[in-house]
Amino acid sequence: MTIALWFGLRDGKRLEDERDEAMDDRALFRQQQVSEAEARKRSLAAKVSLTAERSPSGLHPSMGQTRQHVNWIVHNGGDEPNSMVSVVQRLRPEAPGAGTTPTEISKTWPMNAPGGFGNARTQIYRDPQDFGREREVQFTDGTGPRWQFKEFGTLRPIAPDDVEALAMVILPA
Repeated sequence: MTIALWFGLRDGKRLEDERDEAMDDRALFRQQQVSEAEARKRSLAAKVSLTAERSPSGLHPSMGQTRQHVNWIVHNGGDEPNSMVSVVQRLRPEAPGAGTTPTEISKTWPMNAPGGFGNARTQIYRDPQDFGREREVQFTDGTGPRWQFKEFGTLRPIAPDDVEALAMVILPA
């Protein structure tokens, strides 16, 4: 009877070890799946490009300052459409009045198809306040996350509760 008890304890311990090992394998597999999904999402978002070309267009009549236009070109080089694509201008956090000045949405497209382009033209002035502005594109990629792409190349996912996220309101059709 003692031998049977010993075999039972040994087999029980072996089953417990195998179960723990299987749980560790499943956790590792889930972690790999999450990492691969995140990499796929970032890869999809990274295929969006933003070009901002400045072009002078004369003097502002009343201010005597050089007026320029920024031609924004948003290209979706990914395999899935992007939605709620917005060209945004706002004061940099360190600029005076940044906390009280609203974000300016220069242009919004409901969708940018795969391989598609969105073009917008905004006007700026060469005054001290304009140097305190930053420009970006925000968009939702085909897998669902919202992204922020800054004028100088910074790409990051942006949560709805992020202070820089635009409030998106989707109206029923």
